[in-house]
Amino acid sequence: MEEDFAIIKIVEILPIKKYGTQSAMTDFREYTMLRPGPLEKYVGFTEDEVKVLCKKYHMEFDEAKRWYDGYSFRKVKSVYSPNSIVMAMKMGEYSTYWTQTETYESLKIYIEMDEDGLKENIVQMLGGASIRINIRTFQNDMTTIKSKDDVLTLLVHLGYLTYDANNKTVSIPNEEVRQEFMDAACNGY
Repeated sequence: MEEDFAIIKIVEILPIKKYGTQSAMTDFREYTMLRPGPLEKYVGFTEDEVKVLCKKYHMEFDEAKRWYDGYSFRKVKSVYSPNSIVMAMKMGEYSTYWTQTETYESLKIYIEMDEDGLKENIVQMLGGASIRINIRTFQNDMTTIKSKDDVLTLLVHLGYLTYDANNKTVSIPNEEVRQEFMDAACNGY
């Protein structure tokens, strides 16, 4: 089984902090969840990879899609959460494996900030809506949060939201992450 998951995948890409307008690393190319560039097929499992794994481990593909798909990039339209796919195949059941990589506590902190009506936007996204954001305000760190757009952009980098570059919107990508938002909302309010 381990050989099935030996493919290297990139998870939770956080951008490099810039000082002023320049990065301290001038010849370094930054690839993020907002702009993964040529690495987009390595961020998670592709749909074809998940279909093969589901067949091999006798798991229902449609459920894998509902639980773990939802990330999308320019060239790769369906990207699945890598840790969650591996755990679902190993455990033989679809569930939320997110808390083993990130706790809902970090999510709750950002929601409680309620910058510019963030809580209302979270409720809208739980209902399936997409929220328009400006990703250019984000300062590339987890401490300089000045607006709702900063919080939502950070949540994209952490994998809690997916970003649609064409429409400049964010949304909750799948059932697993929706469950995390529900847990954070129910335990915090």
